[in-house]
Amino acid sequence: MSTVYTLIVILGLIGAATFLTGFTKGVREAVREHRNPQPEGAWSDEGHYGLSALFAVAASAIVIALVGVAPAWIYAGPLLAIVTATGVGIAFLVGNKRPATETPPNA
Repeated sequence: MSTVYTLIVILGLIGAATFLTGFTKGVREAVREHRNPQPEGAWSDEGHYGLSALFAVAASAIVIALVGVAPAWIYAGPLLAIVTATGVGIAFLVGNKRPATETPPNA
């Protein structure tokens, strides 16, 4: 086995573990919310994901173009997939932050 192959396999296992951990947490939270009879509170979506999405599209296009230039770039595709899966897992792990409930003013 080559060093690059071993590295991709190890990073792939780490990425898969991160994704599965985050996905499991997300599913548990979704089931818990579904079973909760109280209405859902206000969500604060402060994420700015447009730049990340633009970077992902640009990186994919660049890697696809570079594969035609040099065959060594073929390894960048699996690395992009691993980074994407890891990012989604991390998003599941940190993506459920709600604003603190506001206390009503004293009457």
